[in-house]
Amino acid sequence: MENFQTSENGDSSSRSSVSHFFSVPKLTGTDMYHVFISFSGADSAWVHQLIRKLEATFPSLIICTHDRDFTAGKTIIENMTECIQSSQKIMMVLSPDFVHSRWCLFEANLSMFQDCMSHKVIVPVMLKPCPMPLYLSHLTYLEVEDEQFFEKLCNKLLRNNAKETEDVLVHFQSSILYGGKQLLSLAAVNENDEDVSNGVFSETCVPDSLKAVVKDPEIFKKAIRLINDTPTDFLNSKWIYICIAICLILIICLFLPAFMSVCVTQNWFPYLHLPMSFIPVGFASYKMEYWKKFRLEKVIQNMSRSTGEANLHLAETSVLAGCSSKSSLVFVFASLKECKELFQITFGRDTDLAKCMWEKAITNYSSDYANCMAKKHFPRSDPQPPGHLVNGICFCQYVAMQITQGNWP
Repeated sequence: MENFQTSENGDSSSRSSVSHFFSVPKLTGTDMYHVFISFSGADSAWVHQLIRKLEATFPSLIICTHDRDFTAGKTIIENMTECIQSSQKIMMVLSPDFVHSRWCLFEANLSMFQDCMSHKVIVPVMLKPCPMPLYLSHLTYLEVEDEQFFEKLCNKLLRNNAKETEDVLVHFQSSILYGGKQLLSLAAVNENDEDVSNGVFSETCVPDSLKAVVKDPEIFKKAIRLINDTPTDFLNSKWIYICIAICLILIICLFLPAFMSVCVTQNWFPYLHLPMSFIPVGFASYKMEYWKKFRLEKVIQNMSRSTGEANLHLAETSVLAGCSSKSSLVFVFASLKECKELFQITFGRDTDLAKCMWEKAITNYSSDYANCMAKKHFPRSDPQPPGHLVNGICFCQYVAMQITQGNWP
């Protein structure tokens, strides 16, 4: 992380070299500030170091922050709205604390902020690694670890707004910008269990990373319940322990009489064949490991199908879940409206066949499709045109690829 506390001589030379290349634009219209900096209180020390350097480098630069410019007596929402409207640009200092607090405030009141932010240039700065908020995922952020971070930041803050029309807030429903974006990786609450059993995921509330898309908490809860209720087949772990117990009993039965006899007769010769008994014991151990691996594959297969059933509900919100392992789920943004329309055209609009084929495709393929989207990798990337996803493979293309490979159930 860059430290802005430098020596006086070094700092003054750095300021002069940067200020030589950039000039502070004039405030026009109703603008009162050049930039409004939004950050979490946990990151305030770093932010104020940056502000001091910016103001020392550019004395005419007017910066707005919540801790020194909010008006007492007004609500936080009112203050934020006024400061955003009165600023030429918005700088967001991203960190886990920001995503879980300050950004949640933006998302929860997006209907109020949408108008005032829609035409403002946003400059995301990645202070600490964290998931990129969905509404900002189409923007390129600056990294503080970059050796030229300060110069790049000055360039973004002091450039003419007319040249940066692409760096504005865009609503998440634009599949061109957000299609295929990974929103969340959700770990199971029992991820550390050594037992080969189904993963169990929390359904208490919608995770922050999904709140912008999944507006109805019941849809998320219903989907998670379907995954958590994945049926457990006969391959129960207790059979593994039963096999181990049988092997131990077999060893005891073979060696205990021999040991007692040797103690009495002091003659080992009749029992030299006993080491051969380790062969079936070793074979049994090998089969138990194979059995455990086979059962794990079966668990993931069953969970993947349950995740597909859950996607019948999540797809309504343009979200798909993928079962990447027994203890982890990934969620991606995927609008399937055009793919669903193609199924309607192919199998008959509003017919039972079209509905059946769509549900079958979602149940069997959507989990693996979400995994491929999250990894940005498809096993065979030779889909037949046309597709509905820019610079990617849409769901109906993926289904067609599976059918071509003979994988239709």
